[in-house]
Amino acid sequence: MPAFFQRIAFVSLALGAINIVLAAQPNQVAVNQGPAATWQALQKLRTFASVLHTTAHPDDEHGGVLTWLSRGLGVRVSLLTLTRGESGDNALGAELFDALGLIRTEELLAANRYYGVDQQYFTSAIDYGFSKRVSEAWNQWTRNKVLEEVVRVIRMNRPLVVVSRFQGAPRDGHGQHIAAGEITLEAFHVAADPDRFPEQLLRGGLRPWQAHRLYVGGIRTDEAASTEIDVSEYSPWLGLSYRRLARLGLGLQRSQNSGRSSATPGAAIRRYQRIWPLPRPEQTHAGFFDGLETGWESLGDLAGRPDSPLLKSYGRSIGAHVEAAV
Repeated sequence: MPAFFQRIAFVSLALGAINIVLAAQPNQVAVNQGPAATWQALQKLRTFASVLHTTAHPDDEHGGVLTWLSRGLGVRVSLLTLTRGESGDNALGAELFDALGLIRTEELLAANRYYGVDQQYFTSAIDYGFSKRVSEAWNQWTRNKVLEEVVRVIRMNRPLVVVSRFQGAPRDGHGQHIAAGEITLEAFHVAADPDRFPEQLLRGGLRPWQAHRLYVGGIRTDEAASTEIDVSEYSPWLGLSYRRLARLGLGLQRSQNSGRSSATPGAAIRRYQRIWPLPRPEQTHAGFFDGLETGWESLGDLAGRPDSPLLKSYGRSIGAHVEAAV
């Protein structure tokens, strides 16, 4: 069969598999409707807090934490996934490469509806398969191009906090995981430098952005962590724990056999280390935003006019109306 028709056949099979995935989902996630949805919308009006979570592949994400942030705290949550998982396994069928990337993209978007993710981003990096060395990733990817794309996302999204799933170290295991950690740590600082990728400012209308904090995940129980989050907390508005809701979303990533096991009862602690600015050794935070002003009273700070009496007055007034609604 000519290569052109082979590609058409594979894409057709992929679209069929996507339809199977979508048909297996309810049209609407229950917690995105009715009183629960209203309460969550009001929660998001109470705060300017925002997080950008970075990963390498679909299903790398810390879904329980994203769910807790978005649905529990009202944080604006964004997810940047470097690849679309084109070279992962496929437990659904024979689709591979581009066709599998289509399937995994739709699976992740479906999972995001459970996590409560507000924005999803990808880069042009392609999942080329498993490797242990980060050098292999940078042989396959153009580092400066991936860096430019991650910087662009940070400048567009303007998060207060960036949370990298990976540390950019050999302990991340997969070469692409290490690369994702490395590029997040670099892009975090580059995004604030107007001399780096100036075309984004001149032609793209973006501005430099310095996020307030940078965290990495994968902190072991025998290591110091600046932030610990228990995602097993039960939400009466959702009718289940943040971890359980996230597990339902992860279970939609069926091509990877994700979410097949049920969440075990008890605490589910996610541990993170703040690496910028460095915390004091004795400093531990219950969340990513402890010590940051994220309410309406900080409207002037966010607008770059902290001393404006008008903005302070507007902020207090809007905040009072939101609290009255809650």
